[in-house]
Amino acid sequence: MKTYKPFKRSSILSLLLISLSVVTHAAFAEINQWQGYDIHYTTLNSMLIPSDVAKAHNITRSKSRIVTNITVRKNDTAVAAKIEGTSTNLLNQLFTLDFQEVKEPGAIYYLSNQIIDERDMIRFKITIAPNDHDEVYLLKFNRNYFQAIE
Repeated sequence: MKTYKPFKRSSILSLLLISLSVVTHAAFAEINQWQGYDIHYTTLNSMLIPSDVAKAHNITRSKSRIVTNITVRKNDTAVAAKIEGTSTNLLNQLFTLDFQEVKEPGAIYYLSNQIIDERDMIRFKITIAPNDHDEVYLLKFNRNYFQAIE
């Protein structure tokens, strides 16, 4: 009989984000290349994150909340960066994104949790400043969200 060691919560988050990026790559995950860096970014409904993982990383789970995930890599190595951004909804309401850094062996994630309306198109504007680089990358993208109305 094999004995399995339990995963650490941060390892579960890594596995979740990696599996989500693989499963949802065609629909949501994107990569932009810039000056030797790969900028990975995605947004997903916060309900996809298991409650214990969300609690460990201060992520509020709700049908009306999304998580934005940014990862910076260079030569297949995680790179620390300063990430700041805003989002704007269809009503032109501007929201500041509060990114939290999650460091794990071989990975660094920047996560932001925000509220959305039941039918919304969000415009993201995010600046990414890798710690080992003097220039700043401006990432702009849009996402449409449609919640099921019960």
